[in-house]
Amino acid sequence: MIGVLVVLAIAAVAALMTVLMTVVTPRATPPDPPTLEQQVRDLTDRLSPRGPYRPPEPVERDAVVGAVAALVASGSDGAARGVLEGAGFTVGTAPNEEGAEFLVARSDPASERSWGLIALPLGRTPRLLVEVPHPNADYDTEDVGLAVLSAVPDAVYLQAGAHRRADDERADVAHQQDSLFHAVAVDLSTRLRLPQLQLHGFGARDDLDADIVLGGGPDDPAPAVRALADRLEESGVQMCRAWAGSCSELEGRTNVQGRAAARAGLPFAHVEMSAELRSRPEKVAPVLATLAGS
Repeated sequence: MIGVLVVLAIAAVAALMTVLMTVVTPRATPPDPPTLEQQVRDLTDRLSPRGPYRPPEPVERDAVVGAVAALVASGSDGAARGVLEGAGFTVGTAPNEEGAEFLVARSDPASERSWGLIALPLGRTPRLLVEVPHPNADYDTEDVGLAVLSAVPDAVYLQAGAHRRADDERADVAHQQDSLFHAVAVDLSTRLRLPQLQLHGFGARDDLDADIVLGGGPDDPAPAVRALADRLEESGVQMCRAWAGSCSELEGRTNVQGRAAARAGLPFAHVEMSAELRSRPEKVAPVLATLAGS
């Protein structure tokens, strides 16, 4: 009888401990999804001049460009997401640090289909195309681009997915018309009539007394780019206007996105920034964001 009572007591204690553990042990909280900024920096940190890259085949390029166009029209287009995933992109939603939601498609830098990162504003009509063609090479340009996006969240963010020197510099998307970056930039800017803000960086120069070289394409810039130059100067930034003189070969006149924008009659701002200015994106980003207009 005593043995039976002992067994029952042990069972009761075990049952009580189970109840207490259920009550006391907190449930694991699922981790927050990575922000847009975290995804951009993770991709950028993984880029290398020796990384893999190939330009898309025409059928791949056209499929992705069409899918991006469909997602701009409707962020919930499942078929378009499937096309991007089939092209090697990871697709999902992410907030930026200001809480604005974006649909983010990100390629894998370990794959030869390292074609880029595209962030589309959800529920907001785009007014600006922010471009980072040389991540990791022109370091901190992505930080300036993200700061611009914080100032004007109804913008598209487009970043190259490989280091500019990968594949014998075939990954230099600012000078290669066969890149997916170029195809998406041209399609979005011309179809939606978007101004383009393309961000670059330069190192220490003895022949340049400026923190920004602002270019507007191969010819005279659009009025919106001239107005941006005035606003930058008013903000206290030392600058060189590429259309008004020589700016140490940083004018960007051979940029293929700029040439396409000139043919379409659209504003294109080629922004070369010093390392010191890139380290303080909060100083310049709000002014650059005004290219979006009112």
